[in-house]
Amino acid sequence: MNNSFDNGFIGGQEEGVQELLKAMQAGAITGRDTADQSLSYEPLKAESLETTLKVLESRQKDIRLLNAMPKLTAYNTVEEFLQLDSYGTERGGFYNEGELSDVEDSTYIRRSELIKYLQVTGEVTMQAQMVRSFVDAMRKEVENKVMWLNKRANRYITSGNQSHVPQEWNGLYAQHQSVGAGAGFLYSTLEDYFSSTVIVDMRGASVKQTDIEEAAVRIDANFGNVSDFFAPTTVISTISRDFFNDQRIMLNANNEGAYNGRIGTVAKSIDTSLGAVNLQADKFMKHEHPEGRLLAGGATSLKSPNAPVTGGAPALAVDPLAKFTAGEVGTVYYAVSSINRYGESAMTLMDAAAVAITVGKAVDLTFTSGGGAVPATSYRIYRTEVTAAGAATNEKFWPLFTISAADLAAGYDGGIAGVVRDQGRFMPNTEQGFITEMIDDVLSYKQLAPVSKLDLAVISMSRRFISFCFATPQLYAPKKMVRFINCSKVLN
Repeated sequence: MNNSFDNGFIGGQEEGVQELLKAMQAGAITGRDTADQSLSYEPLKAESLETTLKVLESRQKDIRLLNAMPKLTAYNTVEEFLQLDSYGTERGGFYNEGELSDVEDSTYIRRSELIKYLQVTGEVTMQAQMVRSFVDAMRKEVENKVMWLNKRANRYITSGNQSHVPQEWNGLYAQHQSVGAGAGFLYSTLEDYFSSTVIVDMRGASVKQTDIEEAAVRIDANFGNVSDFFAPTTVISTISRDFFNDQRIMLNANNEGAYNGRIGTVAKSIDTSLGAVNLQADKFMKHEHPEGRLLAGGATSLKSPNAPVTGGAPALAVDPLAKFTAGEVGTVYYAVSSINRYGESAMTLMDAAAVAITVGKAVDLTFTSGGGAVPATSYRIYRTEVTAAGAATNEKFWPLFTISAADLAAGYDGGIAGVVRDQGRFMPNTEQGFITEMIDDVLSYKQLAPVSKLDLAVISMSRRFISFCFATPQLYAPKKMVRFINCSKVLN
C-alpha cells in the first residue's frame, strides 16, 4: 500500500498533521478567551451576542390581580370609607289606613385603612452608564425596580397583614376576615369566620364548576354579583383538567374556532346563575413557599429574626371545633419560623418525634421568641403532610397560617396564653383563591402615589434612585367576596 495515503493525509500521517495545522482555524472558543495567547485565527473573531435581552423573570402581563384591581386616588395617609350595613330591621311594613309607621334606622360603619409605603433603591455606577452596551443600564434598572414593586404589591394585595408586619398593608384576606371584639368587626371569633358563608373549604379537593356556582349563589344571598375568580395557576389549571375527558371535537374544520387539528379546550370562564366568571390565574397568589421547605433551609435575610425556641412537643387537645377528618389523620411533624419586615428565619422543629393527629382533637404548639437584632413581629406555623414517621430532616414542611406576636402572647384559636392551637383549619400543600365582582363598589386599590421614581443625591461615582408606591387595597363589601381555602394543586 502507498504510504502517501495513510489515514487519508497526503504525504503520510505525521506530514499530513503538520499540513493541517498550517491552516487558519476558527476554533470553538470566543475571542475573549484568547488573551495573551499565540493562536492562529481565534483572537481575530468578534463575539456574537444577541441584541435582545432575554428576560428570565416575570413580565408585566404576569401581574394579573394588581392590573385588574379598580384604581382610586388616595388623599391622606389614613383612607376612610363608609359602609351601609343595613337599611333597617327586616320586619313588618304594612299598616292600617292613616296609621303612623314605626321608625327604622339604617346602620352605617365607618372604616379606615392605612396607606403603606412600598419602595426599593436602585444604583448604577457611572462607568456602567458610559460603556457601550446593548441596553441602557439606567433605564433597564428603573424598569427592573418597577417590576420588583409590582410583584410585591400583587402578592401583598391578598396576603398582607399589618398585625403580622406593621409596615405592611392589610390585604384582602385580612380585611375579609375582620375577626375581633367591638364595633366594626364582622366576626367575633375565628370559628364564626371560617364557618360562615363567605368561606368555601375545599379540604384538599380541587375546585370544580359546582364550587364556583355555589360561591356565586352565596354572594347573591349577600346582594352581590360575580365577575372573576382569582387563584394561583395550579388551582385554575385543575378546573380545565376536570373537563379534558369530557370534551368533544367539532368536525366542521372550515369555521373559525372549529377542530382544525387542535385537541383540547382550556376553560377561560364559567357561566353561573349570576353570569360569567372569568378564571384569572395569578402565579403571585401562591404561598410564600409553594414547593415546601426543608429543615436545613436558612433565613431569607441577614436581618431576619432568630428562629423561635421550642417549648416542648406538640400536644393533642380534645376540641369539638377541630376540623381534622378521617382522611387527614396520621403522623405529622410541626415546625415554626419567625418573621419581621426584612424576612423569615430558619425553621425550628417542634419535636423530633412525629405527632399522631386524630379526629376530634386539635394540636397545641408551644414556643417562644428567639430574639435577634430585629425581633420577630409574627410567626409562621408549618406542618408536613401525613408521613410514615421517617426522619423530619427528609420531610417537606408546608406553611399553614401566620400569627402575630400578640396572638402568641394571648393564645391563639383556643390555646391558652403562650400556646398556638392548630384546629386543622388549613391543610398543608394547598392554595387559596377568591371570587367577587371586580368593581370599586366592592374593592379598590387606593394610591397616594402610584409607582414613581425619585433620584437621590449623587455622593459617589454612581447614580441612585428610589422606586416607590404609596397605596393600600380596600375591601368595602367583605360579604360580597367568597374566599376559597385548602384548594388542591392537582385534579382529584
